[in-house]
Formats: sequence, structure tokens, C-alpha cells
Amino acid sequence: MFYSSLSGMGLASAKGQAAVDVDEARADASEAKSEADVLKHDIDRLMMITEALWSFLKKEHGYSDDELAKAVGAIDLRHSGAEKDAQEKCPNCGRMVSEHRRLCLYCGQPIPQSLFEP
Repeated sequence: MFYSSLSGMGLASAKGQAAVDVDEARADASEAKSEADVLKHDIDRLMMITEALWSFLKKEHGYSDDELAKAVGAIDLRHSGAEKDAQEKCPNCGRMVSEHRRLCLYCGQPIPQSLFEP
């Protein structure tokens, strides 16, 4: 039977179980939203710290944005285990990104994926 878990229940009992399930789903959704809000706050804070540190490095040591982009690209390739030839250009900004990325590290736009690759 399609609804085998409800087959032995009466209508009132099934409605009661459905209400419990709805309440549990709402509680799970509320908890997930709270966790997502905390993560967003942490990411925003880390972004501000990173921006401040980068501004210090530019001002005090004369580094350029291009040097930072190259360093980020090298770290991305190292972390993804990709070889230099396992890169592709972002169709939006033209920068090279690991073919394993779903979003461009630089502009945030989606990187087209092959339908036949995992």
C-alpha cells in the first residue's frame, strides 16, 4: 500500500500524526534558518576582516589586486588537486578557475557544467 504507515490508523489518528509531522518540520526549518543566519553573519564578518587585511597589505607593501588574484588562483588549484590544464575561463569575467568549481571565485557567476560529469 502506498501509505503503509497510515494503513492501521484511523482518520483522526492519521490527522494527529500529520500535525506532529508538520510541527517537527517547522521546528527543523526554523533551526536550519537560525544556523544559516549564524553562518551568514560569520561570513560577513570574515569578509570585512579580509578586506581590511588586504587594504593594509596594499598600502604597506604595495601589492596589487592582480597579485592577489594570481595567489588565489594558485591556492584554488592546489586545494582542488587540479593541474594547470584542468582550468577553464569564467564565461562572465574571463579569469581562469578550476574546472571543479561550480561558481567563479572572482565574480561569483555559475561555471557551466557538463551534463555527463558528476
